[in-house]
Amino acid sequence: MPLKRWARVIILILLPVAADARDLRFISVGAAPWAANGDAPVGAFPDLVRHIEQRTGHAITISLQPFARVERDLETGEQDCGILMWSDTRSHLVERGEAVYPMPFGIVARRGLRLASYDDLSRLTISIIRGLSIHPRFDGDGDLRKDFDKDYQTGLQKMARGRLDAIAGALPTIAYLADQQGYADILGDRLVLTTIPLVLQCSRRSANLDVMPDLNQAIRAMAADGTIARVMADNHYQ
Repeated sequence: MPLKRWARVIILILLPVAADARDLRFISVGAAPWAANGDAPVGAFPDLVRHIEQRTGHAITISLQPFARVERDLETGEQDCGILMWSDTRSHLVERGEAVYPMPFGIVARRGLRLASYDDLSRLTISIIRGLSIHPRFDGDGDLRKDFDKDYQTGLQKMARGRLDAIAGALPTIAYLADQQGYADILGDRLVLTTIPLVLQCSRRSANLDVMPDLNQAIRAMAADGTIARVMADNHYQ
């Protein structure tokens, strides 16, 4: 095919993408290895977003914030979408999209303490991030001794100093942070309470809600061709 004809074909292919491309804002929780700020955001979330950009043609700006800020920005429409743990309590704020990864949640105890069943939790003082829901039984259990902290790092530091017995939350994240901070040796038994999917969620107040089918299609394709599995494995989610 002559060069000029190739050029016309390429232009015809690219024009619809350029015409429909949007500038989107994605938000998620800043917690390594899911996501962390540096010279540029790094981790599984930024890597996934880059693949979504490539497949959709949309330009996506990333914001990493504490959990409470994430939900507020989606409620107001300041952020278009995020990939977050799904919660039915957020369903009036966002449209639910494709699931990305099944995150195991539960409790990890300090080494040397027994944690074989839920009943063992009654003897422990447990760190939990304020506002984080894990499992209905655990969330509503007023008999447990819960120490509310702003992040997992605080809980690990307290555990290292003997000030608490266990940490509740996303088990891969806790294990990664413990390894990075030199606390891996203090972690012992763990109890999985549930698996919560990380899901694409777009604000009902977003001016770009109509592009959600594009994003969902990209995620489905990434799951089918193994991209998501590779990204998660590369970022310590085994």
